[in-house]
Amino acid sequence: MIRGISEMVNLLAPKSLVILVQNETKIDRLDKLTVMIHQHNIPTCVYYDLEQYFSLIEENLEKSLEITSLIFCHPEDMLQDITDRRLAHRLSLFIFYWGASQLPATLNPNMLKEPFRVAVITNPRRNIFRIFYNQAKPNNRGDMLSVNWFDGNDMTFKRVPLLPSPTEVYKNFQGRIFSIPVIHKPPWHFIVYGNVSANAGEMTNSTNSDAVGFEMDLEKNVTVESDDTYFTVKGGRDHNLMQLIAERMNFSFQYVEPPEKIQGIALGSEDNASFSGALGMLQRREVELYLGDVAVTWERMKAVEFSFFTLADSAAFVTHAPRKLNEALALVRPFQITVWPPVIITILISGPILYVIISTPYRWRYGHSRRPARNPHCHPKRFRNRKPAFYNIRYIEEMSYTRVTARRTNTSNQHQEYPSLDRCIWYTINVYLRQSANIPFDGHLARFFSILLWLCATYVLGDVYSAQLTSQLARPARESPINTLGRLETRMTRDGYELLVERQSAFHAALVNSTGILQRLYRLTRQRSVNDSFLVKSVEEGIRVLQSDPKHAVFGGRETLYFNTKRYGANRFQLSEKLYTRYSAVAVQIGCPFLDSLNEVIMRLFEAGIVEKITIAEYEQMFGRHKGDISHSEETVRSTKSTNSDCDTDGTGTKRKTDSNEKLQPMNLRMLQGAFLVLACGHLLGGKFLTRARTQKLC
Repeated sequence: MIRGISEMVNLLAPKSLVILVQNETKIDRLDKLTVMIHQHNIPTCVYYDLEQYFSLIEENLEKSLEITSLIFCHPEDMLQDITDRRLAHRLSLFIFYWGASQLPATLNPNMLKEPFRVAVITNPRRNIFRIFYNQAKPNNRGDMLSVNWFDGNDMTFKRVPLLPSPTEVYKNFQGRIFSIPVIHKPPWHFIVYGNVSANAGEMTNSTNSDAVGFEMDLEKNVTVESDDTYFTVKGGRDHNLMQLIAERMNFSFQYVEPPEKIQGIALGSEDNASFSGALGMLQRREVELYLGDVAVTWERMKAVEFSFFTLADSAAFVTHAPRKLNEALALVRPFQITVWPPVIITILISGPILYVIISTPYRWRYGHSRRPARNPHCHPKRFRNRKPAFYNIRYIEEMSYTRVTARRTNTSNQHQEYPSLDRCIWYTINVYLRQSANIPFDGHLARFFSILLWLCATYVLGDVYSAQLTSQLARPARESPINTLGRLETRMTRDGYELLVERQSAFHAALVNSTGILQRLYRLTRQRSVNDSFLVKSVEEGIRVLQSDPKHAVFGGRETLYFNTKRYGANRFQLSEKLYTRYSAVAVQIGCPFLDSLNEVIMRLFEAGIVEKITIAEYEQMFGRHKGDISHSEETVRSTKSTNSDCDTDGTGTKRKTDSNEKLQPMNLRMLQGAFLVLACGHLLGGKFLTRARTQKLC
């Protein structure tokens, strides 16, 4: 007996072995067994106290450590205790041996269902041992089937390894039927709800407008009926993915409706929280798995387990699109308010700077300013009561493209006279307005400064103005877009914006447990909401509220928000930047035995690019085969693929193109109204001054 058990333990090759002694076992036999097991380099420990043994199993499960137990007692003495303490897990294997010759018929198969791993060793004849295992078949019936036997006479086994591995057992489910919860959440699942008319005896579609999305023409539509209501799954990205996984692993599934039609949120204390909705059904082991945009969070991982992620998405929020500016105002308002003051100050100080550059050397050389000589033929009494002219003849001659002929004297002390301050200001204004003007002073410094002014006016101000004008004409906006959390907080504080989030979703939990700016946003939302009015049933409902009232923002997954904004018109909404990355995966029960097989299938689908093709095909089917319509989906799946291979976030390194439902329109004269208005005002002002100048000259 000792030799046979030691050989079976050696063939099993556990990482650690725990021996629990509950019945009368001789000490010398137990010592011989441990010595023989130690010869195979297998660490062992022996327990006689049941509570200490359970504490050890719980500690190993918390650390995700695999452990094998060899228990010397009848299975019925411990199965109920192990089940009540929730110690059934794929990482824990319980091997029972109590010296019986055959398997007891009183074992309850319901207590041996997944994820319980139980092996029973019997001794029908001398030196002959049989091994029974409850997970030899993937049917989850809890039947103890014979998987191996050991002949102690010639030290041989029927097959190797001792127990079939879970990856081989659950590679093919042999047509097993799974119950999977489903929630209407486009684009992941499209569900049509209806009522069954009992009086007429016919099934009539009373379609719920809140729950109906696009009706997809798929080959397989899963319909679930009850006494009063029924719902039909018409398609969706996760529905297609589940069909593909079911085909690969050879199982079928039926959809069930979770309570309250939600994914689920934690109820109770943090350490021992129970979940509602679909996750609560998984926690209570009512269903086997759940696929439907399930975000992986630390809080949920305490109640369920997750597979390899099926989508790498980002959290975001959506607001109304910035209101457009009138095309006429866009031509005269290309810069923001922060740009105009430096430009105006630069124009105002250019004239005085030119005057200082010209006059400073002259003052240093002569020590005083040269005053113009009076005309001896001028009669002071004649012009004593006459108002001074508001114009200068030199400005009029420059506008007429003439030049003042300076009288040259033969005096050797005669030098060029530097211009006045108003003359320098007039020249700089002409340069900035791109008008013809003569240099007021023939000096090297004045010419160099004039060249600098011309370069600034031509290549700096002119080009920046043209670039800003082009961008404004492309999409003129009256206000800045709300694409960051800081801008959203400002709008919520100043303009009274409200934040909406899906009830009992992962994003709702993220707001509640957040810190920093998200916590401040949540506090503002709680203060302004009445009876939790900021919670909506779905993202689709939040988009409809935003469509009716622009002073709202919807917080959720970026892919889900993108799809819903696309449905109602992408040009009406503004999608924010990526806030943080979140991962969606298939949720399974704690200790699920087929999790490794499921991960293997999902990873192969990722490596082959099939998940990417499914996502892109879903968007093509919903919005048509337009390149701009699927650019966001392509970026998401490529980001998921690059995250899987530890690459950059955006995968290909290409930026997402901003799409719009509006077609490009040709430019018309309406967009040039502002330019014509400014030109008309300039002509009127110039004509008025010219008329007044001529009147003064004639007088």
